[in-house]
Amino acid sequence: MSSIAVVAPIRYGAYAEARRLIGEDRPFDSERTPRDRHQVFLTGNEAIFVFEGANARAAVEELVGDVAVSKTALAWRHCLAGRPRIADDVYGWRQ
Repeated sequence: MSSIAVVAPIRYGAYAEARRLIGEDRPFDSERTPRDRHQVFLTGNEAIFVFEGANARAAVEELVGDVAVSKTALAWRHCLAGRPRIADDVYGWRQ
């Protein structure tokens, strides 16, 4: 199992809009996308999208090219304060 996070900086004052966008329907088919878990964390200045699965990086790369995801990304353009970036999973612990 691997994990990857997409960290998207959001504009000051865009928290409520980002939260609304996160609450809308998923822009991808969860049955078709090869991942086991997806979470979103939101702070006052970042949205962090975490993906876990057998090959999380490949799943995220596949989503980037998906038309439905591209349409959803357009809705985010007014919230973003910069380009989203990838954060690799370098340490984890589970019991």
